[in-house]
Amino acid sequence: MQRQTILATTRLHVTTWLAQDVEDLHRLHSDPLTMRYVRNGRPETRDETEELLAQYIREQATRGWTKWRVVDHRGTLVGRGGFGPRGTDRELGYTIRRDLWGRGLATEVATALVQWHRDHISRDPRTMLWAYAADGNSPSHRVLEKVGFTFAGNADHNGMPCTLYRLPD
Repeated sequence: MQRQTILATTRLHVTTWLAQDVEDLHRLHSDPLTMRYVRNGRPETRDETEELLAQYIREQATRGWTKWRVVDHRGTLVGRGGFGPRGTDRELGYTIRRDLWGRGLATEVATALVQWHRDHISRDPRTMLWAYAADGNSPSHRVLEKVGFTFAGNADHNGMPCTLYRLPD
């Protein structure tokens, strides 16, 4: 299997995952501060990361989208970003390495992913894009609002109280 570039921005490339990316993903998912608002709200074990990476690889092969690998132009992992399923719709998600917070990378990748979503809904133009931001994660709330999401309610997501956002048509 060969790595494919999904999209590129000024500073980032969003690419497909390969099995050898497990160490990079585990470094990201084992950081307690990075993970406090993500998935289960705690660092993940290597086994959990391996299972998640296998899921991402399956998703990108079968449905054409997942939460992809996000790297800088040197190929260094910056984080992950893309989509998960929300019924028949998509849910936007992104996670950036903690040492890179505050540089606008989440906004940059979220903007590009919103455009990718709009460009790839031709099979069913009614497919909506949603996002969750955990209560207390004000930077993520700001990112979602900057890229055009609007408040859609409060919800529990992965056991965490969150704000639900929707991208208007």
